[in-house]
Order: sequence, then C-alpha cells, then structure tokens
Amino acid sequence: MRQKIKEFLWGGRSFKKEFKKEMRYLILFTLGFTIAFTWRQTIFDISLSIMKFITHLDSSFGLSLLSSILITFISLILIYFTSKWLKDKGDY
Repeated sequence: MRQKIKEFLWGGRSFKKEFKKEMRYLILFTLGFTIAFTWRQTIFDISLSIMKFITHLDSSFGLSLLSSILITFISLILIYFTSKWLKDKGDY
C-alpha cells in the first residue's frame, strides 16, 4: 500500500521514462526552433537578392512579397518531396 501511494504521488518507472522522452522532445524542439530562427533572416536576405537580380525591382514591398512567395514555394516543394521520401511502403 505504501509503495502504491509513493508511485501515485511521485510517479512510477513508466512516468519517469515518459517524462524523459517528453523532455528530450522539448529540448530538440527548442533547439530546432532556435536554429530556424537564426537562419530566417539569412534565407530571407538571400531570396531578396535573388528576386532583386531577377526582377530589377526597387520597391521594398514588392521585393519582400516576391521573396516570401519564393521561400514559400521552395518550402512547399521540400515538404512534398520529404513526405514522399519518408512515406511507408504500405501507404501507397
């Protein structure tokens, strides 16, 4: 009885295992978000330069809009091919 109360209040072995798993996911998500946030401006500046070179626009609004569309299009292509690549063979 005493052991059951202790496991209920402090969590059993499966609770600790699940907690470690969730903590690992939280750390991975946080680090991944930090990396993505750091590269965000660099990727935007590169796409801005590409759009300026291709279109010869001087409008900052137009360049920003075209750069965002370019990044979105490239991201959608990457998501599509990654989902195809990671799809299980039984899902076809």
